[in-house]
Amino acid sequence: MTVKTHISFKDFLNFNIKNSLPRIIIFSLVLLLFFVLNFYNSENGSNEIYKYVLIWFPAIVIFIFIRSYLSLKNAFHSNLKIQEEIIYTFTDEKVYTKGETFESDFAWNTVYKVKENSNWFLIYQSKTTMNMIPKKYFAGNEILDLRKMITKSGVKAKLFNH
Repeated sequence: MTVKTHISFKDFLNFNIKNSLPRIIIFSLVLLLFFVLNFYNSENGSNEIYKYVLIWFPAIVIFIFIRSYLSLKNAFHSNLKIQEEIIYTFTDEKVYTKGETFESDFAWNTVYKVKENSNWFLIYQSKTTMNMIPKKYFAGNEILDLRKMITKSGVKAKLFNH
């Protein structure tokens, strides 16, 4: 089975936002708790406490979002391979990848793990390195065929049961 893909910056940004959102929310709640506890113990009046929280908390959260956006933009634009059209050919034994400037393959038994979410297949080469394959480029029953191939290969995988 062969699938042609192309990841745009918008795809990359949406993927990272969806994956980072729980961490950003938890961090924001911890930050808010810190502000509340810190100001609660201060000698300022309660009006001063709310004023500081209302000013600094949103400012820090906005800063985190802007910094994350700029970091993702830099990561995407500095990796020319991810911006290329990539053709994946899946067989029972291997995955072949071919871009405009590279060509590679890897055996299923060398894959660290595979994760599937609603929009992507993520084939991890290690804990931190992965191939991101958008599902929107699969036709017909190709997603089901890929799931079967992954299951048959014995790779550690978290797949949907559709």
